Amino acid sequence: MDSPADSSGIYPVLSDDEVATLRRYGIVRPTTVGQVLFSPSDDSYYLVVVLSGRLEVADESHGRRVLFGQAGPGQFAGELNLVSGQRPFVTVRVTTAGQVVLIPPRQMHELLAREADLAEVLMRAFIARRRRRVSDEALSAVVEIIGTGQSAQALALRSFLSRNTVAYHWVDLDRTGSPEDVLGEIGASHDDLPIAITPTRVLMNARSSELAETLQLKAGNDCSRRFDAVVVGAGPAGLAAAVYGASEGLEVAVLEAAAPGGQAGASSRIENYLGFPEGISGTELTTRATIQAQKFGARLSSPCRVDRLTATGDRISVLLTDGSTLSARTVVAATGAVYRRLPLAGWRRLEGAGIYYAATELEAGLCAGSPVVVLGGGNSAGQAALYLARRCPRVTIVSRDNSIAASMSQYLIDRVDASPRIDAVASTIIQAVDGAEHLESVTLRNTATGSSRRLAASGLFCFIGALPASSWLPEDVARDDDGFVLTDIAVPTGTGRPRLPYETSVDGVFAAGDIREGSMKRVAAAVGDGSSVVRSIHRYLSFTREPAAV
Repeated sequence: MDSPADSSGIYPVLSDDEVATLRRYGIVRPTTVGQVLFSPSDDSYYLVVVLSGRLEVADESHGRRVLFGQAGPGQFAGELNLVSGQRPFVTVRVTTAGQVVLIPPRQMHELLAREADLAEVLMRAFIARRRRRVSDEALSAVVEIIGTGQSAQALALRSFLSRNTVAYHWVDLDRTGSPEDVLGEIGASHDDLPIAITPTRVLMNARSSELAETLQLKAGNDCSRRFDAVVVGAGPAGLAAAVYGASEGLEVAVLEAAAPGGQAGASSRIENYLGFPEGISGTELTTRATIQAQKFGARLSSPCRVDRLTATGDRISVLLTDGSTLSARTVVAATGAVYRRLPLAGWRRLEGAGIYYAATELEAGLCAGSPVVVLGGGNSAGQAALYLARRCPRVTIVSRDNSIAASMSQYLIDRVDASPRIDAVASTIIQAVDGAEHLESVTLRNTATGSSRRLAASGLFCFIGALPASSWLPEDVARDDDGFVLTDIAVPTGTGRPRLPYETSVDGVFAAGDIREGSMKRVAAAVGDGSSVVRSIHRYLSFTREPAAV
């Protein structure tokens, strides 16, 4: 339990001037002992600033009560959910009667935009509270996931929650002495796996989309509004466009088919991103960007898949797979690329059950103590191999090039060479993958000699590039032979007025990041695309003589 004068920044004490500022954005209400000011059963809630009296912040889900802290005069109760629009994860009760200031979500965003110093205090506390919950899943899990380590569907749920920084407790029935007892407690069977137990519902055969709706990770698609920009894809390019667009007054919606972060969010460590000399995980970097975009008022929906878009004059309609349609003045295509797969028997069946496209702590934990194979010779493969070598006794990098030096940075080559747990084999391809319910081995073939050998492996981590995720765009959006989207000067002539930077052959439709022809396929370059495209959006909106939202 935190003391009233908490020095960690989790429950800071505000100055009298700061409290006075907060009062201008809310309403003052009396409280009574035992009153619940908000709980996970609420669809939305207010920031609570204590003027007098006392509150307790606790997790009362799953039939237990875990006390997180107290808030007295000058302190406040609230979480990152206030910024993202999710339902609360904790329960706040009054223990000593007094008065509080209640600040609604709309005024909360106004406050964050106008009061920079106060916004810093609030956001620092919100992030610290979320981090503490995520770091101690056994005590503060919002969700309990029950499944097996062999289940691709369970892995998808866990990955989705991790990428959205939602604390969860994982129950692996393969490592539980009495799985039938665990299932019996909730009236379930093995046919119901995976199961997600949330503060408000128990989800059988749970899917990420259903879990997102229950936790309100989807912002809700307001089909009655016309957005200045609909950004499709929440990787580095899409998030950068959302941050810069929303911070400059544009009304922005971000639609992400999987989870925020894109391929960058699946990277175990990014060491060459400007300003982070010690490196940063892809999840941490893109989570910060997601919070930043939501802080400025961008509306994020995930998972949310776009089926297609149509453009008529200066109006663009974005049709979603759930049948709803968003109206937009402009669209930014930032869907990046989709992972390449090998045309091998059993490959798709073993995806998520031994074959992975990311090497984060989650996937590495599934393979801990066993040999693994990393396919690819680029930087992503090198970073993954080094990360996996911390937990796996043998890591084999497989590259079809004559040497990994052909596409890997020298600093990574030096580290790979220095690791006693990593072998690198060149001029080699994967010939077969084998396993019943989970990957058990891979067969390698040397393209120079034609010889083959079989390696035992519980994990195959695939980093062999990707194809542009551009199939959802209309046919009149010009592409190159590989499907990458052409923009500005690369667009064929005869499409009307000159194209703006990052604009496609369709008016008002822009492309940023890896989906764009000529992109560098680097996180920093994608961020540059996403931030730069906003200037073109402003110019396009001025052409159409329709003012941007403020």
